[in-house]
Amino acid sequence: MTEADLRAGRIRIPRSTKLALPQVRAMVRIRLRGRTLDVAYNPRVNPPPERSGVLSVGRADLGALVRADEILELAVDSAGLIELT
Repeated sequence: MTEADLRAGRIRIPRSTKLALPQVRAMVRIRLRGRTLDVAYNPRVNPPPERSGVLSVGRADLGALVRADEILELAVDSAGLIELT
């Protein structure tokens, strides 16, 4: 997590991890450190080259739960909830 990402309220999802997430823009439900949020997801696949996906969490929620230089772990449960710890 970079300072710039915190200020923008976004979580970047590396290309290798994006396979577990929708391949189109969508609203998704995430659990970020125990807090459940509905956020916008952009896989950023077009135009080429493909880039990291982005979860738009919002500055206030992200700033309250994550610090700069942290690395979040991502998992998707059987119901499709995206867990970030």
